[in-house]
Amino acid sequence: MEPINRESRTSVHFQLGLVIACPWTTESSRTVELQKAMLEQGLEFGQTNTRPGSFVLTRAESSHLQVKFETPGPQLTGIQVLANNPSYDVDLFCRDASAVLTAYRRIFPVEHLLLVQSTARIHHLYSSQAHAFQYLWESRLNQSGQDFRCLGNRPVAGGGLRLLIPPHAVGPEEPRSIEIRIESFLLEPRKLLVDTLFVWPKPKPFNADQKIEPEAFLQPVDQFASNEVWTFLTNPRSGETPA
Repeated sequence: MEPINRESRTSVHFQLGLVIACPWTTESSRTVELQKAMLEQGLEFGQTNTRPGSFVLTRAESSHLQVKFETPGPQLTGIQVLANNPSYDVDLFCRDASAVLTAYRRIFPVEHLLLVQSTARIHHLYSSQAHAFQYLWESRLNQSGQDFRCLGNRPVAGGGLRLLIPPHAVGPEEPRSIEIRIESFLLEPRKLLVDTLFVWPKPKPFNADQKIEPEAFLQPVDQFASNEVWTFLTNPRSGETPA
């Protein structure tokens, strides 16, 4: 039996973040219009919260969804769409995120939109046969559990790895930086949390008739986590061959 069960993978967090070169306003008339526009797109939120510089909408029913509009800097609008413990897959999350962006562009139309920066993040959970950190430390990194005696024989409840890949491009793809976090899930030690984040730092222009497609950001993250990150996670130690 494999130490990490690939079929056990569960998506527990989706997130899309966009920074647009356009000032944000929290005028009540505009936020009401924005909420109505999202309702017309099939998104109904049970809770809203308006603060200086930000507007947050939260949906708890059916599947969690939170949308946040804010001002990350002068003449900028930040849009964050996220789902915690979603009851649907990444494709349906992209559908919801697309509805948010359609509503936003209807209420805040511009002829030429500049996307300053984009981020996409996905968390996956995997089941492991043993303590997930034990697998990482002893099997993947080929280290000894006795090493922790240096910490004064104190118990180690968990831990993990964090990898940072600077902005780069492979083939025709747009440059992006990548952050990977792999760690034992403290609430369930036999679960392994894999957090994969892509950041596209290069600005990208859009005309009024061009859609911003959330799947163009989320799908590469999902594919990278499912293939390259999985291969890295389960790669055998030096000198061994896969079973």
